[in-house]
Amino acid sequence: MSELPLYVVNLPGSTDRRASMEAQAAALGLSLTFFEAVNGRVRHPLFDHVNATKRQACKGRPFRPGEIGCWASHYLLWQRCVESGRPMIVLEDDVTLAPALLDVLGALPLLPEDVGYFRLHAADRPSMPWLRFGDCVLHRYWRSPQCTFGYYLAPAAAARFLRHADEWVVPVDDYMDLGWLHGVQCLGLKPGVMSSGTFDSTIRGDASQKPSVGALGWLTREAYRAWFGLRRSFHNLPARLGQGSAVRG
Repeated sequence: MSELPLYVVNLPGSTDRRASMEAQAAALGLSLTFFEAVNGRVRHPLFDHVNATKRQACKGRPFRPGEIGCWASHYLLWQRCVESGRPMIVLEDDVTLAPALLDVLGALPLLPEDVGYFRLHAADRPSMPWLRFGDCVLHRYWRSPQCTFGYYLAPAAAARFLRHADEWVVPVDDYMDLGWLHGVQCLGLKPGVMSSGTFDSTIRGDASQKPSVGALGWLTREAYRAWFGLRRSFHNLPARLGQGSAVRG
């Protein structure tokens, strides 16, 4: 795992973000590979995956350009992971890295092969300890931890993400948490080893720019939200019933 590639999703014009990541990596003795992010305002073939009708019904509004660019950027990295046959770390370019990231990277050889994905940041969402590798503890989340600040990804999990991503309806970070759909468990480190930085979002876009969804949009959005919640609850039920079980590892 010492040669595990660390990819940083970065728009070519975001030189300040790149400089920040390079400085943090140098301080930790890490080598980064910068991956050119897809600009959601420039037409890309992958945007054909967007199902505008379902998106409107599910969220009450269309994707913002930054959200589509974010989707395409991660989709391309999943493809690279599968093609390379090697695990990778994917990072956004505005995160703050903690020195404890080095401990996680050092413990990855102890990670069971059936764990193909986990987030590197911790979220204040319901979860339970799930697996220990070295001194690291993975939690299984019962609700989406949201965001794609950084995550570990192995080829098997990347292939599952790709297999079920023919239609883009929800944001990519929400999609990655739909374990009932693609079979990849929603796992994350607690405590985390990175956090959001101080830069404004360029890939997702400014959340304050969301248009009003209207009454009909609100109704369809809430119906989809309830449906997703029900599916998630049924998927998590067996694990939640066994919460008293010992942590793996």
